[in-house]
Amino acid sequence: MWVYINVNIMAASLKQLAAASGYSINTVSRALRDKSDVNPKTKEKIRTLASELGYVNNNVAKSLRTGKTNTIGVISADSSNPFFAEVILGIENTARQFGYHILLTNTEESPEREREAIKILLGKQVDGLLLMPVLQQYGSCDYLKSLSIPYIIVGRWLPGLEDHSVISDEYEKAKEATLYFIKNGHRDIVHLAGPSCVSSSVDRMAAFRDAHIETNTPLKEDMIIETKGHLEDGYHEVSSLIRSEKHISAIFAFNDLLALGALRALKENGIKVPKEVEVIGFDDLNFSKYLYLSLSSVSIPKKTMGNMAFRALLDHIENPKAPYTKKVLESRIVYRETTLVHEP
Repeated sequence: MWVYINVNIMAASLKQLAAASGYSINTVSRALRDKSDVNPKTKEKIRTLASELGYVNNNVAKSLRTGKTNTIGVISADSSNPFFAEVILGIENTARQFGYHILLTNTEESPEREREAIKILLGKQVDGLLLMPVLQQYGSCDYLKSLSIPYIIVGRWLPGLEDHSVISDEYEKAKEATLYFIKNGHRDIVHLAGPSCVSSSVDRMAAFRDAHIETNTPLKEDMIIETKGHLEDGYHEVSSLIRSEKHISAIFAFNDLLALGALRALKENGIKVPKEVEVIGFDDLNFSKYLYLSLSSVSIPKKTMGNMAFRALLDHIENPKAPYTKKVLESRIVYRETTLVHEP
């Protein structure tokens, strides 16, 4: 969306701008929307003239004509987690390519705030929703199914709405990470789990358990610790385990924030990583490779996930009768300095 305002001149209409430029209304409109089929020099000329004439794109009139606002609502789950920031960047970059803008809100993993956010965004007449919901116990699926606009669930799933999801193969990669530890001789593996209300935490914990079952490795329930997924949780929980003299030989963290907190606790207590304790995180956040010990982590293509989620939503905005299909992105484990195995 291009908005040009000259306070000294009465705003020109699209028709007046076309007449002044010598181009058709269609060409002028496409130039202002940065369409690729308009010559760059033509775009520059039209935009310059639009600025001089004080042209303002009338989105209200446009939405009345088309029934669309060219905005989508994005409901993020945790403003403190850089994972969501990278996914949202992928969403926004792709949305801009298609002439869309986003309205963003955070729920901090609260089902009440999630419901409130949906109502607010519906009131803004968004064309669709991209959301990262919690697993709710009061019929959230029925609520979402009742919506009159399309929606895509990003990085998570809800029971009965799996086909609306764009997710990664996190169960498989969580199992692979756990099996790496088991095959490397570890029997005292701590799993710093995420909140039980988050589907990705459920998947990763299930994978951790299944890896033990499939290898006939005893599972120590007191080594599975549910957290809120924040950096300080990893620090406090691992510090507590060390104080209680629990033997730890490996840590599989729900996300990189927990892993970073765990690394701090290990360092403060003089425990050598990876010689004494190996650590693997999840999400492969940008900072993970720049830590004092670069973190081994499951790398999810976060921007690609955002890109794919927006494109899936756009397909349903343009064709409301199109069937929904679950999309799964492939991730990989990046072995760095917190594990004995390093990638070259």
